[in-house]
Amino acid sequence: MIMKKYTLFIALFLFAITAFGQTKIGYANLEFILRSLPEAQQMNREIEDYSKVLNEQIVAKQGYYQSLLEDYYDKQQQGFAESLLTSMRDQIVSLEQEIQIDAANADAKLSALSAQKLEPITAKIIEAVNTVYEEEGYTYIFNSADGTGNSIVLKGPEADNLTFRILEKLGVEPEE
Repeated sequence: MIMKKYTLFIALFLFAITAFGQTKIGYANLEFILRSLPEAQQMNREIEDYSKVLNEQIVAKQGYYQSLLEDYYDKQQQGFAESLLTSMRDQIVSLEQEIQIDAANADAKLSALSAQKLEPITAKIIEAVNTVYEEEGYTYIFNSADGTGNSIVLKGPEADNLTFRILEKLGVEPEE
């Protein structure tokens, strides 16, 4: 009975070693891949341009707000009627709220545009990762960075760095 348990244990142990020996692990820097894609670079330019347009609109309203404020103070010092000053204060407060809403909406619009533009690029990268995974028989492919630029893979064989093979599948020659 004891011999049977040991035989079973040894068989399971050998199976585990064999299974582990067949595991093929690769890694890639997806952030680098994304930055290397012309579509991502174009996306960044479009988002930056749109951000400038939204910012210019907000700055224009802020300039108008500032001129209304100065006009209000001038009229207040000159002793204009309280009804006019109240109307001007209401307009100033309303414009101030509008500027705050516009600023919040600008952030939301930029996030939505970024997500919309990033979706097909991400799908393209995932397709290339899957192709490398299947063609080269990998069991796992890990992202070698955490999204903030910090490396997750501390050490690994360079042969298992799939970054450039994935870029090749994407048809991109990166600048190293």
